[in-house]
Amino acid sequence: MSDNLPIEMQMEIIQRIPDIKLVAHYRFVSKAWKSVIDSNEFVAAHALRHQANDRLLIRTRDRRDGKVKYVSIVDDDTFPNQKVSVFVPDSVNKFSHDSIIVGSCHGLFCLYDDKTSTAAIWNPAIRKIIDVAVPNMIREKYYRTFVGFGLCPDNLEPKLVKITYVSDWSKLEDVNTSTQVEVFTLSSGGIWRSPLSGNVPHKSMRFGCTQAVVDGFIYWDAMDRINMDDRTRNTKLIMSFNLTTEEFTKVNLPKSLALDPYADLYVSNLRDSLAVLKFDMYAQRDFCNVWMMTGHGCTRSFNWLYCIYVPATLIRTTLGFRKNGAPIIELENVSDDFFNIENELSIYDPESKSITHIGIHGLEGKFFAHSYKETLLLLGQQ
Repeated sequence: MSDNLPIEMQMEIIQRIPDIKLVAHYRFVSKAWKSVIDSNEFVAAHALRHQANDRLLIRTRDRRDGKVKYVSIVDDDTFPNQKVSVFVPDSVNKFSHDSIIVGSCHGLFCLYDDKTSTAAIWNPAIRKIIDVAVPNMIREKYYRTFVGFGLCPDNLEPKLVKITYVSDWSKLEDVNTSTQVEVFTLSSGGIWRSPLSGNVPHKSMRFGCTQAVVDGFIYWDAMDRINMDDRTRNTKLIMSFNLTTEEFTKVNLPKSLALDPYADLYVSNLRDSLAVLKFDMYAQRDFCNVWMMTGHGCTRSFNWLYCIYVPATLIRTTLGFRKNGAPIIELENVSDDFFNIENELSIYDPESKSITHIGIHGLEGKFFAHSYKETLLLLGQQ
């Protein structure tokens, strides 16, 4: 590229290139180019310019050898033919088999291992990972600590939020500690701090097992105990966390979801909107209702979209959605060996109500699937 062009213009041209491997290769042209391309400002700007999701990251655990495996699939008209194995850093492989993928945002994935109190922020596209120690604030048996993950929308800086709450409602009157929250960012120098906002969730709030990041908010499925009709009721709701202001807010659900004692709810990102997935925890799991949140702030509301219905087959769970909106579901396979059931990952078409099997199998309940875009995030981080 001509030396007559100012470096700002050179970088503007490079920033328009969507291929991150090519952009990363340009770092070796000169020290000046490396300095700019490694900068947080360039990396964030490149990620924001090229936002469309075009891949799925899928994690399974093999029934035969017990190993955890990662596969990336190009999410376009060729789906699911372009599958590639993902290079997994040693620090990820060292996590226990029961470690969870907390969530994904802008091509970054967060894993959390409760046994070692360690989180990892991972960019599989550039093979970069950063480990984060997650010290437990309270180690009493009535408490649970879990981690949420997202990126601040202003600068795409990764942010972890650690929440410790009373997991046993029968012990609420016996404990004096309220729900405790701490926040971690890469720029904090390894220090966990109090959130910018002091409105932490009430200690009667219990959090579920799923999270979704949408439009600068982390959303969790949750439950609270409230007084209604002269009695205490367990009410399902959504809890949100603003990644900029670090405020917590309750998001009320329709009564058909909030007050249904048999509803088993999950949250997911569906085309950059919040989706709520409803199973009936006591019925045969051959259907799943999909709801979507519309609006912002006080205007938030939920609309029913469709029902995923797979007769004669059990849906273990709905893991997420392709970029075209098609649900990714884990189907149960019938087996006499209860402890080694190998399930199958499939795609459901809401319009034709057809199932497409994508040739990926694994142990029951050990799947993860999330749509993502390859980015340069974490490139210059040490």
